[in-house]
Parts: sequence; structure tokens; C-alpha cells
Amino acid sequence: MAQLSTEQNLTVIQQQQKSAVQVRLLKGAVYRAQNRDLWEWLLRDQFQIREYFQQIGLSLLLDDAEGYAFLKQQDFSEAEAELEIPRLITRRSLSFAQTLLLVALRKRLAEHDSEESSPRLIVSREEMQQWLQPYFPEVSNQVKQVREFNALIKKVSEIGFISPLPNHADDFEVQRIIKAFVTAEQMAEFNQTLETNIQNSAAQEGGV
Repeated sequence: MAQLSTEQNLTVIQQQQKSAVQVRLLKGAVYRAQNRDLWEWLLRDQFQIREYFQQIGLSLLLDDAEGYAFLKQQDFSEAEAELEIPRLITRRSLSFAQTLLLVALRKRLAEHDSEESSPRLIVSREEMQQWLQPYFPEVSNQVKQVREFNALIKKVSEIGFISPLPNHADDFEVQRIIKAFVTAEQMAEFNQTLETNIQNSAAQEGGV
């Protein structure tokens, strides 16, 4: 009986661990560096966890090399869409300014990975403000613009692409999950769109 009780206790603990991982994924991304215990449980039970989420229309995207995992709403066929399956993961629309900052962060991460051996990329608030500055019109009220840039940085942080360092409010770690949302192809497309917009604006100003 004692052996049976031990096995039952082990089963309960394993189920609790798997439930903890599932709940954490529903709340947002899981990072190996921040949740090492959860990460180990996730790797061990990932096939069962994938199967569980597939039943409710979600896909588990896990990158062990980069150390992140998150849930994505599955793309349903037209027949399935007619069933009006509710979305568990909210579709997020990014503003132009938010996309601009994400592309700048993704570009800096690519440079970092090619030049540095450390997996962590730390950027400062001042750096991000400098990246944004050339793409916004000159203003007389610099204080207001800095405030707007800070609000943008805060929003990107809330989404989860950067995280403020403890006791260093003006320094942020770029989360590598950004690579799953901003690919090299998307960076090239955005840069081309941005260049086209700049050329059109210059042509309009020249014609005035």
C-alpha cells in the first residue's frame, strides 16, 4: 500500500506541474531564463500539453534554442470558421509606431547575435528614443515627444517584447520571442515600405 500511495502522490504532483505550465502559457509566454522549473516541466510534457491545447484551438510554439514558448490561435478552415469557434488568444493589431520600434529592436538583436556571444541583449531607453527620432517630424516641444516615445516603449514592454531590468527602469532586455513575430523577410518589407513613404513625402514637399 505504501508503494501505491507513493505512486499516487507522484502522479498528483506531475499533474499539478502540467496544470501550472498550461495556466502560465494561457497568461502569456514562458521564458526559460525566467521560469526554469516550468521550462523543464514544459519540455518533459510538451507532447501532452500540445495535444491538450490543440483540442481548444491553440498551437504551442516552442523554441528550445532561443528559450521561449507561447500559444498561438490555430488558423481554421472556412468550414470550421462557420462554427464561430471563439478566440482564446486576442488578435493584436500594432500601430505604425509600435511596428517601427519592433523592427528596430529586431534589427539590433540580429546585429547583436552576429557580433556578440552573450544571448542577452540589453538596450537603454535613450537608445530606443534615438532609433525613433529620425522617423518622426521635428517638433518644438521635445519634452512632449520624449513623453510620447516613453509611452510607446511602455506599450511594447507591456506586450512582452522587452522587459525592464530590476532596479534599472531605463534599461530593458529584448526578449528573443521577438524573432518569432518579426522575421528577416518582414523587416525587409517594412524597410521598403518605410523608404517608399519617405520618398513620397519628400516628393510632395518638393512639389509644394
